[in-house]
Amino acid sequence: AVDRDTGPAKMTDQALTITGLKETQRALYGYSQQLGDRVIRGALRQGANHVLKGIKGLIPVKTGLLKRRGFRVANSRIHNGKRSTGMIGVYISLRKRKGDPFYGRFQNDGWQKVPGKQFVQRGFEARKADAVRLIVRATEAGAEVVKRKVGLR
Repeated sequence: AVDRDTGPAKMTDQALTITGLKETQRALYGYSQQLGDRVIRGALRQGANHVLKGIKGLIPVKTGLLKRRGFRVANSRIHNGKRSTGMIGVYISLRKRKGDPFYGRFQNDGWQKVPGKQFVQRGFEARKADAVRLIVRATEAGAEVVKRKVGLR
């Protein structure tokens, strides 16, 4: 697994690229593209939720609304559909609906002369290795389930 940092540390700059699942991915897509995407997206969401728990544990206590409703795990629209380049993406972002805390970015990155607390970066760094292991395990388990349901071996 390789992580990438691009530019200054902001909430949206960190990502994981997971490699080494070629055999499992090939087996999944041998059955069906849709089933393969579904299993892999589910595994990625499990890993992202694991990282999200680490982030929520580092959010300051005074920002209770941010801890409860501030972040979400979502499927990437860029990596879906006909315009996709073969990647499947899941990301963690701030919620942007009415009533959701708008100040998460200021708490994390800082504002004017107030330094940020960097809880997103610290949570990501602390849990990324465990998240990769969880994603690999969930993908392999999903492949076994698909194999049983399809009736092969």
